[in-house]
Amino acid sequence: MKDEELNLVAIRQAWPSDSVYKGPYLDAAPDLIIGYTDGYRASWDAAVGKVTPFVFDDNKKAWSGDHCVDPHLVPGVLFSNRKIDAEDPGIEDMAPTALELFGIKVPSHMEGKAVLRAEGARVASEVAA
Repeated sequence: MKDEELNLVAIRQAWPSDSVYKGPYLDAAPDLIIGYTDGYRASWDAAVGKVTPFVFDDNKKAWSGDHCVDPHLVPGVLFSNRKIDAEDPGIEDMAPTALELFGIKVPSHMEGKAVLRAEGARVASEVAA
């Protein structure tokens, strides 16, 4: 979707939820996941279900961060003081990693996998105990 007034692409891509999310909570996901270009997002009014006559409107409030930008535009960085067992870890790996570090069984429906080597996980879980 293009912002004709500024001659910029506002939405890079949209995905059906079932192509992004899996598991028992899929029915709680939105119908579409929208990948906005940097500088664009859903309006504050849209977040509460309000519809306005404008497709694009200037944001006059400060943004403190959100998750609306197309993930292909937002590189992630993982810092670890331990060797990880993944060449390209993703955010979906962080919850299983944390659970495993604390000795909690990772639910089978959870996406991602623990990315720390077993000896690192043992040391961390012993420290937590």
